[in-house]
Amino acid sequence: MSHSKHRPDIELTDAEAAQKIFAEDMRRILSPRSVVLDVGANRGQFASELLEVESISKIYCFEPVPDAFAYLEALAAADSRILPVQAAVSTETSKIPFFVTKSDVGSSMLRPISGQPSQWLTLEEEIMVEAIRLDEFIQNEIGDHLQAIDLLKSDAQGADKLVLESAGNELSPNRIRSVLVEVNFSEFYASQDRYTEILELLDRRGYRPARIYPHRAHDDWLWWADILFIGK
Repeated sequence: MSHSKHRPDIELTDAEAAQKIFAEDMRRILSPRSVVLDVGANRGQFASELLEVESISKIYCFEPVPDAFAYLEALAAADSRILPVQAAVSTETSKIPFFVTKSDVGSSMLRPISGQPSQWLTLEEEIMVEAIRLDEFIQNEIGDHLQAIDLLKSDAQGADKLVLESAGNELSPNRIRSVLVEVNFSEFYASQDRYTEILELLDRRGYRPARIYPHRAHDDWLWWADILFIGK
């Protein structure tokens, strides 16, 4: 009996194995009709990765930092499924301060703490940006004709609880079927979310953790993770 299907000639690295699991999970929860909300889209890394995995209808990409947003506009010009929204997402619709870090992927509504273990989270500048609520955006831009959003991805660098709370009554498995959110286990930002707050909020709203995609730092300890939540 051949075992070649179970014993490939080339073993996957940890990163490749994790990417394979992620791709399989996205195929399970998404379809060609899916609509995705990508909060903290940065330069479109997640959107581009998602479109390689699954053919979906639309990805609304929220990003307030001008330099990063320019990349999203270029991606949108090449692929009409990417819909850039130049805004942060929070519980108030207003102008807010936003903290841009040395690597803009770490930029946040929260100020990075001093003495960062990573030089990439060094504060470069503070800018004012537009902030919007997710529930208002969904009601105004998507409307009731769409029965459900298949995935909300939030990578708000320590402020993801604000993103989730801004969804109001829309944050329900009947309306937003799954949530992929970054949680931090080490302190990077002033007043950042505690991971227990994210778990408790989504539990109350009818979600359960389905998969954890861990991220380790240079000391090989778990510093943060992306957690996929689905309806109970």
